[in-house]
Amino acid sequence: MIKSRTFKKDEPPIPFHYKFYLIYWEDIQSDSGWRDIKDIQESKPAICVSTGWLVKKDKKVHILMSDYNYDDKGNLADGGNTTVIPTKNVIKKYEIEGL
Repeated sequence: MIKSRTFKKDEPPIPFHYKFYLIYWEDIQSDSGWRDIKDIQESKPAICVSTGWLVKKDKKVHILMSDYNYDDKGNLADGGNTTVIPTKNVIKKYEIEGL
């Protein structure tokens, strides 16, 4: 478990209830070059790792948001650096506590 750090006075708290995750997932691989047929037959999907706040999870997708910002009044404004993972591609996920 990761320990939560203490925020400075001018750092606003995390403004939402989403949980933070590290997700292992499977993705396609492709290669436009020439390769031996046996080498092609031994190809495997890529194993990827993504992190972020899990803002949506259902039978079709897991959506992570890794960044967010505040408006001039200190309110949550926008989310960014999103990753949409098909749920059927998720191998394993770990909740990162303390955020």
